[in-house]
Parts: sequence; C-alpha cells; structure tokens
Amino acid sequence: MSLRAAVVGLIVLATIGFVVGTTIERNSKESHPETPAAARSEGSSESHAEGGESEAKRAAESGGEGESAHAGGQETHGEFQPFGVNIEAVPFVVLAALVSLGLAAAVWTRPRTLAVLGVVAAAMLVFAALDVREVFHQVDESRTGLAVLAGVVAALHLGAATAIGLLARGDGRLTGPGGTMPA
Repeated sequence: MSLRAAVVGLIVLATIGFVVGTTIERNSKESHPETPAAARSEGSSESHAEGGESEAKRAAESGGEGESAHAGGQETHGEFQPFGVNIEAVPFVVLAALVSLGLAAAVWTRPRTLAVLGVVAAAMLVFAALDVREVFHQVDESRTGLAVLAGVVAALHLGAATAIGLLARGDGRLTGPGGTMPA
C-alpha cells in the first residue's frame, strides 16, 4: 500500500468515526434526558410539537431568554461551542465530513504539492486537538464508549498528519519549482 493511500484511508476512517460518534451522542441525548430540567423541556417540546411549534423554536425566536433557554442550556452544558455555535449540529457534522473527504481527495490527486500537504496536515492536527478535547468531555459525561471512539478518531487524525509528514518528506530532496517535490 502506498503512503498516499494510507493517508487517504486514515482520513476516511477518522471521518467515519467522527460521524458515527456525533450520531451516537446526539441520539443518546435525545432519547435520555440527563437532567430533570431537560426532561421537563423534552416533555414540553413534545406537547408543543403537536401544536406545530416546539419549545426550542420559541426559545430561538425569543433570543434564548426564559426558562426553556435555561433548560436547553443545561442539556448541552460543557459542550464546546465556539462563538455560541453548536458544532455538533447536523449541518456542521455534514460540512466537517465533506471538508475532511475533500482534504483526502486533495491528497490523493495532489500528493506532491507541499501547499496541499501542509494544509491537510494542519487540518488533521486541528481535528486531532478537537478530538482530544472531546475525549475529556466524554469522560466528564461518563460515556466511556464515546470517549474511546473519540480517542481512536484522534489517533487516526494524528496518524494521518504523521503520514502526510512522511509523504511530504519523500526521499528528503528539496522541492522543485512551484512548491512541488521533484519526481
């Protein structure tokens, strides 16, 4: 197996692990409220859903004020939300998966372009850092299985970054014109 195929395989496996982990986490939150306030919020949402308006929608429209915002806030307490955005929401998970697969495709099609390899390696390191943070979050939430999965995904991302470094290093020659490695 070529080093390029190994990089792409590691990225694809990490992407699959990420999508599976976020899906499991989202489904476990929806089916098992963690706090009494979340249970009240879930019960309220179900009764409002029949009327066509959910509690979450009303909270979003009111700017997140009131009891429903506090109940929803407790449910996601401790989640990493840069700029107040839930990066584990379905659109962001899909976007992250597509970006990750796009990076894998870039490595496959341009394995000798140092700029591409540098961007992909940097992205893999950032993803690995987020995965390690997720390990600690899942341990805090007493979700051992998800913590292990996040650890495996972090290892896959670190492995991809390492393999990219080896691919970029090639046989140790300097780059040629245009930032590409000589053949």
